[in-house]
Amino acid sequence: MAYITKVDGVFFSEGSLEGQAIGPIAVKAPTQNTNLAETKKLMAAEAKRLGGNGVMDFRYSQKADRGANLFKWDTERLNLTGTVVVLSVEPEVS
Repeated sequence: MAYITKVDGVFFSEGSLEGQAIGPIAVKAPTQNTNLAETKKLMAAEAKRLGGNGVMDFRYSQKADRGANLFKWDTERLNLTGTVVVLSVEPEVS
C-alpha cells in the first residue's frame, strides 16, 4: 500500500488510487526556495481546478531551470508530476 497524504482536500499517493483518471498534471515551484508543502498546495489547487480530488503516481524532483540565461546561478526548483483522479472511495491517510 502506498503512502497517502491529504493537502487542502486533495489526496496524494505515489501509487494508484481508486477512481476515474482525468489526466496528467505537472507543477513547478514558483521560486528556488519554495518548499514541498507549498508546492503541493499549488498542485492541489490545480487538481481541484481540473475537477479532481486526488493525485496518483505523485512524483517530485528538483531540476535546474536556467532557461536561456547561462550566467544565472542557483536555479533549481521543485517539479511535481502525477495523474489527477476523481476518487470513487476516499482513501485512508497514512
